[in-house]
Amino acid sequence: EQIASGQASSIQAIAAQEDICPIYAGQLMPLAFLAPDLVEAILDGRQPARLSLIRLFKATLPLKWDEQRAFFARFA
Repeated sequence: EQIASGQASSIQAIAAQEDICPIYAGQLMPLAFLAPDLVEAILDGRQPARLSLIRLFKATLPLKWDEQRAFFARFA
């Protein structure tokens, strides 16, 4: 949202603002585009047990929400 609104010019700028490593900020960026129901499931602890943050970082997450749901279902 910060990049889209012009508040931040890059992932590096966001990383500096949040005092985190730019690489880590870049790894987190795709998670900002998860389907709302998937975010809710993660926050409620209802994600598949085999689905870890490391697996999410390593995966190329699809942008389409139905494809994201199919991706999550692979770990159920």
